[in-house]
Amino acid sequence: VAGCDGYHGISRQSIPDGAVDIYTKQHPYGWLAVLAYAPPSAKHVIYGLHHDGFGAHMPRNAKISRYYLQVSLDDELKNWPDQLIWSTLAKRLAKKGWTLKEGEIFDKRILSMRSYVMEPLQYQRLLIAGDAGHIITPCGGKGLNLAVQDAGVLGEVLVSYYQEKRDISYLKRYSEIRLPYIWRAQEFSCSMLHMLHKSEEKDVDNVRFFNKLSESKLKQLSTSVTFARDFARNYVGII
Repeated sequence: VAGCDGYHGISRQSIPDGAVDIYTKQHPYGWLAVLAYAPPSAKHVIYGLHHDGFGAHMPRNAKISRYYLQVSLDDELKNWPDQLIWSTLAKRLAKKGWTLKEGEIFDKRILSMRSYVMEPLQYQRLLIAGDAGHIITPCGGKGLNLAVQDAGVLGEVLVSYYQEKRDISYLKRYSEIRLPYIWRAQEFSCSMLHMLHKSEEKDVDNVRFFNKLSESKLKQLSTSVTFARDFARNYVGII
């Protein structure tokens, strides 16, 4: 059985407690995700690291753009009227000679930044794929990539299992192949979060240390060809 019905589906919930290992992390901030009828302000994705928090601009098509703003975990949509969203985006993404194009906001929601991995991606004859087995933050855009890769490998394993009449132990190949890629994507997404977000810690010394680590990683990205090449390979999913 292929369990591809998401985190809240029956597949994951049918696995007995303790039958698999669960690894999870709640990150200390959320994202305000916004869709607007606004032409792209640039042809490419823009990430902004500001002392007030992360901001992002992502073109969808010629008439629609997506935006993200770092918010606190307990923030609410009522705290974000449309004009405040636009002014905050303009502030966090500010660059000399660049102008943010505004428009009608038609969707906004607050996303929880959470990471989750089930290991192995199997319980007896139930094989888990996509969000049912792993959740990754939107940072780096790896969720759909991982799900499609899961489906491809799962299909190959099942074809081989039935064609060659292998025993059930062969199904373990699916988890053995997929989990290293899933963990690499998780590491990349978490690394991007740390690099692009302000610290939510209260201790001033911890915040200053965190900020210097972010600065160091950004400097490596802009000055080291090796680091930039590895970052690009992970970003586009060539892993």
